[in-house]
Amino acid sequence: MSEKVNDTLENSNTATAETNAAIVEVVKKRRAPKQYLNNADLLQEVIKSHAQKRMTDGLAKMLTLLCARYASKGNFANYTYNDDMQAYALMMLCRTWKNFNSDKYSNPFAYYTQCVKNCFRQYLMAEKKHRVIRDKLLVANGMAPVSYTHLRAHETKAN
Repeated sequence: MSEKVNDTLENSNTATAETNAAIVEVVKKRRAPKQYLNNADLLQEVIKSHAQKRMTDGLAKMLTLLCARYASKGNFANYTYNDDMQAYALMMLCRTWKNFNSDKYSNPFAYYTQCVKNCFRQYLMAEKKHRVIRDKLLVANGMAPVSYTHLRAHETKAN
């Protein structure tokens, strides 16, 4: 009986060793994740765009990627108008990409990220204004407002 147990243990140890070796090979093949945007590459594209006096395709792709990744943050990911916020941010980046002074600063990633952040906030504030106007019109016409924010505000005032 002990021979059967020893054979079983040897077979399981061999299988475990083979499995561990396969796992180690997979881990070795994995590389460290590459940053989605490299500040040096972005700076190089900005300088190239300034030299050509127009936005290069590479810079456009990088700014599009920046907007998409920033929009996937938890602060903005679940808005129904997320695509509209991204489009607004891209439009503003296309208008203001030249304002980055590569002679004075060396961090275009921070500059463009701040631009995207401000654009998202501007869009949210505009949506808030539209929501308030819509809710006031609905209440004035005897209908129930759609927004949860309006309902919560009037619920706390009533209590």
